[in-house]
Amino acid sequence: MRNLGPLESAVMSLLWNADEALSVRQVHEELRDRDLAYTTVATVLEKLHRKEWLDRERIGRVWFYRPRVQSSEHAASLMREALAASTSPRATFLKFVDEISDEEASLLRELLADTATPDER
Repeated sequence: MRNLGPLESAVMSLLWNADEALSVRQVHEELRDRDLAYTTVATVLEKLHRKEWLDRERIGRVWFYRPRVQSSEHAASLMREALAASTSPRATFLKFVDEISDEEASLLRELLADTATPDER
């Protein structure tokens, strides 16, 4: 899974937060503060579809887009890429744990305990 560009990220964030599939016009309207051409938004959505980030459905003459890749899946992929790029995974993990909130650390401990094998408990 490759990283997203700034406009692709904005489009994906918008779709991840939407309750339903959105048309090109709806995405364009939501991004109006960026002063983008309608065709630019349509092109970005088409490219994200071809890259398999989005599913789409045609209703009448209008395409509606929804995420195929969930935001949590994308975030996990970015985390894996960062760890793979590190020359010291231990140092990277230590830095990450040092910077997360107490609530996030508690959640991480809980998740690690839940995934431990019976011999590890």
